[in-house]
Amino acid sequence: MTPAGSDVVVVGAGPVGLTFAALLASSPAAERLRVRVIDAQGPVEWTEERMDIRVYALSRASQHALERLGVWGEIRSRRASPYRRMCVWEGDKFGASGSLEFDAAEIGEPDLGHIVEDNLIRAQVARVLLQRAGAELRFATQLEALEDSSSGMRLKLTSGETLSATLVVGADGAHSRVRVLAGISAREQSYGQQAIVAHVATAAPHRETAWQRFLPGGPLAFLPLADGRSSIVWSLPTARAETLLAVDEPQFVAALQEASGGVLGALELCSPRAAFPLALLRAHEYCRAGLALVGDAAHCVHPLAGQGMNLGIADAVCLADTLSAACLAGEHVADMRVLSRYVRARKGTNLAMQLAFDALDRLFRLDEWAMPFRKLGLAAVEELPAAKRMLMRRALGGSYRMSGHEAP
Repeated sequence: MTPAGSDVVVVGAGPVGLTFAALLASSPAAERLRVRVIDAQGPVEWTEERMDIRVYALSRASQHALERLGVWGEIRSRRASPYRRMCVWEGDKFGASGSLEFDAAEIGEPDLGHIVEDNLIRAQVARVLLQRAGAELRFATQLEALEDSSSGMRLKLTSGETLSATLVVGADGAHSRVRVLAGISAREQSYGQQAIVAHVATAAPHRETAWQRFLPGGPLAFLPLADGRSSIVWSLPTARAETLLAVDEPQFVAALQEASGGVLGALELCSPRAAFPLALLRAHEYCRAGLALVGDAAHCVHPLAGQGMNLGIADAVCLADTLSAACLAGEHVADMRVLSRYVRARKGTNLAMQLAFDALDRLFRLDEWAMPFRKLGLAAVEELPAAKRMLMRRALGGSYRMSGHEAP
C-alpha cells in the first residue's frame, strides 16, 4: 500500500513532465501523494509580445489531456493555431503527381490539431500544478546523484540538498540525467541531420494548412501560426544545416525559398534561427522499482510527422492514471507490478511509431531512383479515401481507458 503523503518527484519541467505532475496532483489519489517537480532551467515565461520559436503540433488526444487540466481554453484563446489541412508532396510542385492532401472535413472534424508554443503550454500547466495542495515546482535545481535506499529513492542536488522520493519520474529529455544515473541503457542512432526552426512571413496566406515537402536531404515543413506567419521545421544533413545557420539572412531566405518550391510565395525571416540534432533513441527499460521514464527520456522519434510531443503527453497521461488507480486500489505506486502496466500500455505503441517514422525517413532519403515509387505510393493514398481517413484519425490520437478515465 502506498503510504499517505508519499513523494513523487518529477525531474524535468517541460510539457510532458508538467502534464504528468499536474494530472497526478489533480487525480482522485492526490490526497495520498505529494508531487514535486524540479528543473535545471529557470522559470518559464509567456508574453503576448514574443512568440516562442519552439512550437508543437498537438493532436486531439493531447488537447483532451490539457482539457482535463482545464487549461486548453486558455491556451487556445491566447495563441493556438488550428491546422485543418495537411499538404504533403515530393517533387517540384504541390498538386502534381506525388502529392497528398488531408482535410479534416473529410472525417467530420473541425481540425487535425493545433500548433502551440512550448512556453505557453508550460506556463498554463505550471499554473494549474501550483494551485494543487502539496504540489511544488522548483527551478534552477539540478540533479547530481540518484540512490536507491531501503526507504525509497534519494536525490542529491548540486546545491547539496537531498530529496527523498517514493517514486522518481524522469521527464528530463533525450539526454536524461535520471536515465543515466539509474544505469538504464538506451539505443541511440543519429540521423546525421539537424532540424532548423524559425518563423517566417509568407506572401501567400497559410490557410490554416500544414505544408510539408520531402527533399533529398530531409523534409521541410511549414506550420501555420495564429498571427498569420508560419513556423518552419527543416531537416537537413548536419553540415548543410550548420552552413545555413552561419550564412546571412538573405542567403538563408534564398535557400529556404528554393526548398519551399514557392508554395507560399515570397518568404521573410521573422525570428532568429535555431537547430537541434535529430536522433532515434529507445531506452531499453522504461521503469525500475521506484523509477519511471516518460517522453524523450524514454524514446525519441524523427520529427517528420510531428508526433514526438504527442507520444510524450500520452506517456504522461497513462502513467498518471496508472499510479492514481493503483494508489486507490491500495497498491504501492513504486512497485514494478504497478509500473509494468504503464510499460505494457506505452512501450509497444511508442516502438511501432518509432519504426514507422524511421522507415519513412529512410524511404524518402533513398536516391533519385526511388522517387517514382514514392510518388506512386503518395498518389495511391490520395486515391484511396478510406486509407486517408484512417491516417487522419490515427494522427488525431487514439484513446484508452484506465480506472474510468479516458485519455490519449
